[in-house]
Amino acid sequence: MDNNLLMAFLMALLYWVSRGMIGGYFALFFIGNPIFIGLIAGAVFGDVSKGLIIGGGIAAVFAGIIAPGGNLPTDQGMAAATMIPIALRTNLSVEQAIAFAVPLGLLGAQLLNLRKIINVPLVHKADEFAEQIDTRGIERTAILYPAATSFLLLFVPVFVVVLFGQDAMLGILDFIPEWIMHGLEVAGGVLPAVGFALIINSIGKPRLIPYIIIGFICVSVLGMNNLVTGVAAISIAVIIVMNRRQITELIGG
Repeated sequence: MDNNLLMAFLMALLYWVSRGMIGGYFALFFIGNPIFIGLIAGAVFGDVSKGLIIGGGIAAVFAGIIAPGGNLPTDQGMAAATMIPIALRTNLSVEQAIAFAVPLGLLGAQLLNLRKIINVPLVHKADEFAEQIDTRGIERTAILYPAATSFLLLFVPVFVVVLFGQDAMLGILDFIPEWIMHGLEVAGGVLPAVGFALIINSIGKPRLIPYIIIGFICVSVLGMNNLVTGVAAISIAVIIVMNRRQITELIGG
């Protein structure tokens, strides 16, 4: 199988299994995670490190996104499944890939909303079969038909975008002036910090904002990649937690 065709198939499969709820909540939160998608895309392309870095950057951008009432405003799975393989093939920088991933995430959210709308009649039909104790009817309307709908709305678009998106992206890059590309790089570098800022805003603890500033300085000023910065942040978090535990034990003892 051609490498590009394999990449398109795997990315579409991962997105369909995760966002179509084919693999349950494990697939939704793990298989559909940009970092895992970046790992698979990087392995197929032959550059696992860059795949993970781009995936981590996309995950950071969408980290603070919530789905009030079940309505997802943007979809990190679509952004990762389509943008990571295209970025690897067109040699986009991490920052440029992150900037281009944002509108693709918005597209994914619209597809998910369309899927929900289409599946509404199937839910009512499943209720009717449940009243009639028709298990086969329930299986068709609650499992088989929704999976088929998800295949058409989720698998097919990602497959097409990844398979033919490289040529389209190269054409876009040739058309876009260099100063705009530089602006996208700057925006892409800031977006992960915005994602973390959204988390802090949701938590409602302003005292955590300095950590966001430190992370931004590490990535944008010192040039550390997201993966290294993440490892350093986890180490700092462990130190803080352990110190607080020791202080609590001393006071309590």
